[in-house]
Amino acid sequence: MKAMLVSIIIPAYNEEKNIDSCLKSLLKQEISDDVEVIVIDNASKDKTAEIVSGYVDKYPGKIFLVRSDKNLGPGGARNLGAKIARGEILVFLDADMIFPSDFLKKLIEPLKRGMATATVYSDEYVANVDNPWVKVQGQYKRITDIARSGEVFRAIMKNYFLEHGGFDPSLRYHDDRTFHYKTGLRALVVENTYCYHNNPDSPREIFRRNFWIGRTLIAVSLIERGWKGLIEVCKIILLRIIDLAAIPSFLYGILRILDGVDIFDIILIMPFALFTAMTLRSRLVNVSSNLEKLALKIIYAPAYRVVRAAGLIAGILFSSRAKIERQ
Repeated sequence: MKAMLVSIIIPAYNEEKNIDSCLKSLLKQEISDDVEVIVIDNASKDKTAEIVSGYVDKYPGKIFLVRSDKNLGPGGARNLGAKIARGEILVFLDADMIFPSDFLKKLIEPLKRGMATATVYSDEYVANVDNPWVKVQGQYKRITDIARSGEVFRAIMKNYFLEHGGFDPSLRYHDDRTFHYKTGLRALVVENTYCYHNNPDSPREIFRRNFWIGRTLIAVSLIERGWKGLIEVCKIILLRIIDLAAIPSFLYGILRILDGVDIFDIILIMPFALFTAMTLRSRLVNVSSNLEKLALKIIYAPAYRVVRAAGLIAGILFSSRAKIERQ
């Protein structure tokens, strides 16, 4: 196979704690092809651009930094990177990912052989499972059925991507599906190819992620399943409302116990009862002791559910509408 120029495009917003590990793992890739790495700084307010600038100085002609004065969203940043990329193959990665040394070679090989127009890896493991906020999310793997079906991709032939207009950035968190919506293209899943990806590891990041999920949840559900998708959305909203109502329900129950409880009171404290049951049943990962398990169940798991619910509901309240035309 002839060597090709591969352009890796990484959107980055406030990724100072992750971008260094990401770039280091990319510089260790076992690949014979020429590679350029383009980091699109999405108007970060931390030291992301400063860290990347250090790599630009150290690896001129290999690592590039493009600074945007406004947040374009992940899709908008990827589209910008694709337009200025010199490579025949585009690889879209995230700033909070870490890659084994053979990752890139395996991901692009089917494209070089002409076996596929786009590819996606088969597995995505959670990197930061030592964090208590991550432990209560119950995931060792992040890869989804949507990725396994090929509806999202990580590598694609540049000409095809540009000819079909790239991603629709209006769907923000879900924009990696929009190319499939427009074209019907499915990526080839490259088995035994994996990476590590960080889950949100603080209340702020948990809220932010779920806010952006909520912003386009209704739009994505309508695009994928039509009006039937709204039924699933309603179920999700109901569960998140129960989570938000748990604390007021608990406080109300404490007050009413002092005066005696009737049937109406029992109904009003049901959200807390349901919340408690769901929290106790929630999955934990990487737990080292019974004491830690107790702390996770009593403190982190309930807090995670409330913050997640607040983010999603806030996002839905600010929902953006999107319509993607299939070509």
